[in-house]
Amino acid sequence: MDRFKRLLIGIDFTEFDANVIRYTEFISNLSQPEKIYFIHVHNSLDLPEEVRKELSIEEPLDEYLKDEMKQVVANNFTSHQNFDIEYMVVEGAPFPQMLHWVKVKEVDLTILGKKNSKGSGVFLTRFTRRTASSVLIIPEKAETVLDTILVCNDFSVNSELSTQKALEFAHLIPNSTVYSQHIFNVPVGFHKSGKSFDEVAAIMKKHAITRYREFEQNIENPDDVYITPIFTLNKKSDPATLVQKTADSMQAKMVIVGSKGRTFAASIFLGSFAECLVREQADVPLLVIKRKNENMDVIDALKNI
Repeated sequence: MDRFKRLLIGIDFTEFDANVIRYTEFISNLSQPEKIYFIHVHNSLDLPEEVRKELSIEEPLDEYLKDEMKQVVANNFTSHQNFDIEYMVVEGAPFPQMLHWVKVKEVDLTILGKKNSKGSGVFLTRFTRRTASSVLIIPEKAETVLDTILVCNDFSVNSELSTQKALEFAHLIPNSTVYSQHIFNVPVGFHKSGKSFDEVAAIMKKHAITRYREFEQNIENPDDVYITPIFTLNKKSDPATLVQKTADSMQAKMVIVGSKGRTFAASIFLGSFAECLVREQADVPLLVIKRKNENMDVIDALKNI
């Protein structure tokens, strides 16, 4: 799988920036990107003269904010001089501006912070649904450790990409472990077969194991990394909740999920599972993998239907 070559990191000048920047350094040291963009979107860069004087701002507001951004990055990204970094301050609404610059800068991975507050996931959900880049969401208390990675696996091509990325990370970190979780259900109407719930569940698990064995044939697995499959029966919970419980129980340091996004219908699919993870996952970094150059926004997708 291609490494993340071009990163875009959102900065909002809050206390959460420091953690996002530190995690960006951690990921950058693993992926060795060719370019890193730090971006701040401001609603208006036209600051009234009286406000400028009171705040002692002598230069244009975008230049002032860019200098502030450089300082906060320097304070939390100790190896920043080893990377080609560009600082951007743009005017407008965050959602369209972030989508725009992901496209213009041909970004592979967008890194955003997530606050544990009501409504904080609205922007993240909308952006992740629409953007062409992969998205890494950093919660407030994320650790810069990656010894345990949980991959959500539905045996799709997107799950292959997610698994390859997990193995890529694990290969670079000694003694790290990758878990691959597949969630299966007992079909509605199972009682008509004359078998009990547990008997049908055992059959479904057997088929899931067979599909996993076929799936792993397509995975390029480094000799120093082992994937541990997990097969979880979903009785009543939604899949996102089960993933979160699994991540908590094994103290996973990252959850990785694939995303479909080429057509409008596939974009909506994000809402059924990955979107729930984006909205609800609160304690562990979440990486949503997308296939670059094969993901379009809704307007582009509609043109191809």
